[in-house]
Amino acid sequence: MKLVLNEADSKEARARLANALKRGYILHTVDIALAEGLNVIWKHTNVIKDLKAEEAVLAVEDLVRVYDGLRIVTAREVAEETARFALTHNVTVYDSLYVAATQKLNGTLYTADQKLRNTAKEVINVKLLKAKKMRPP
Repeated sequence: MKLVLNEADSKEARARLANALKRGYILHTVDIALAEGLNVIWKHTNVIKDLKAEEAVLAVEDLVRVYDGLRIVTAREVAEETARFALTHNVTVYDSLYVAATQKLNGTLYTADQKLRNTAKEVINVKLLKAKKMRPP
């Protein structure tokens, strides 16, 4: 979402994407990424209310353009690995799909979720795009 919305560290995410493409990397995502992205746009428009309807339409167009440029790993392809990681590490299935796809591709997962990064680094190569501020216990 950092590629299509102006969020903290969007500039860094865009620079990393441009660099990866320049270096000839093939970028992948899981099939649920489009639905998750659409939901984020909806949330910013209807719940947070920091995105106008016209801006949301443009963000959806950008999101679809980005999604169409990626290779897609289906949830079915990584279902068993996803369930295993989710159950073993107490991580949502949604997040576990990205971990399982990264394992399958022997790639690097880029995430802005520090908690996911801390858990996933045990089994995959993962890079943090933005360190979320953690609340004290």
